[in-house]
Amino acid sequence: MEKLDGFRTCGAHVAVFNVPMAGHVVPTLGLVRELVERGHRVSYAVTAEFASQVRAVGAEPVLYEVPPQDEAPEDMAQGVTRVLGVNLGALPQLEAAFAEDRPDVVLYDVYAWTGPLLAARWDVPVVQLAPTHIPYDGLVQEFFGLEDISAIPGFPQLAQALASFGVPGGVHALTLAPPRCIAFFPESFQRRARTVRAGEAHWVGPLIGDRSFQGSWRAPAGGGTVVYVSLGSQFNRRPDFYRTCVEALAGPGRHLVLSVGAEVAAAGLGPLPEGVEVHAHVPQMDVLAAASVFVTHGGMGSVMEALSVGVPMVVVPQMAEQRVNATQVRELGLGVHLPREEATARALREAVTAVAGDEDIAASLAGMRCRIEEAGGAVAAAQVVEKVLADRPMSTR
Repeated sequence: MEKLDGFRTCGAHVAVFNVPMAGHVVPTLGLVRELVERGHRVSYAVTAEFASQVRAVGAEPVLYEVPPQDEAPEDMAQGVTRVLGVNLGALPQLEAAFAEDRPDVVLYDVYAWTGPLLAARWDVPVVQLAPTHIPYDGLVQEFFGLEDISAIPGFPQLAQALASFGVPGGVHALTLAPPRCIAFFPESFQRRARTVRAGEAHWVGPLIGDRSFQGSWRAPAGGGTVVYVSLGSQFNRRPDFYRTCVEALAGPGRHLVLSVGAEVAAAGLGPLPEGVEVHAHVPQMDVLAAASVFVTHGGMGSVMEALSVGVPMVVVPQMAEQRVNATQVRELGLGVHLPREEATARALREAVTAVAGDEDIAASLAGMRCRIEEAGGAVAAAQVVEKVLADRPMSTR
């Protein structure tokens, strides 16, 4: 796509709407930084816990408040219904915040429906930001266990809101056929890519820029082969699983790093052998850069970060979306899928040993790294946004 230098020098007001989940916010930050560096002003609607990350990439946080949240439910239909409640609660807050500062374009996460609702009221274009698979034939069944997405509890409320704000097409068009979409992974990882129904689909790969705001980590000298274990930020209250990982993977010649979330870290895992680190959070890219194997829940962000540095994975998914990613990892030869109920100490040990020494997996990882580099990254994503801005009707400029 050609660069739109003439338009870019004018600058624009870009509004990003997101949900308060790390796996949805972090993938967008590289795009935000690129847009800011191109001279655009970016306002980012999110909760206070992500404000420092948003500021670190040059955007201005526009904060909304949500009630305290427990761990997300594993059932995705229930989870989406809860996220809908977050959206509806944030809607009047964000409408007021942007009342005197209407953006020129709205970028919105797949679950941040405040974005398209307000964009319809403002009559400005939208671009969906996808940290997970763009809807494909079978997604509703594989993600939600339903035959039709309208059966998600709470979606009647969403349908009413869409009608009230003048968003065309109802829940089916909004959720299954977005007009244009930027996906933060390569097309080769997209589930059933040929069945995607988005008007425009741009798979730009993961946008992994400066992560200094996450701190730093370095492998200890002489510590042995690094194995990294993390279940991400949403489904990490699994102390028994972490203890099983220690039992399976700690030992001479190996350095084990576990990222377990604040709650488990505060409670502790009991006595630990030498060569085991337990943290609430780690700068994941630093650890992956040193790791020989990643034992992961299979969230798309974590999978893409591992693939970007060529680390094989043992995927132990905690919910349906992650099981889809685990299927892709297995089918593309990038690691193994170990179902949670089968993740014994012996199975974990055997899986980690197998993927670490598999030449076919190493070759598949090398090929995927090439496809990630070819996807275009932050520059390609920013060019999509600028093309949308350039194509706006004159009356909305």
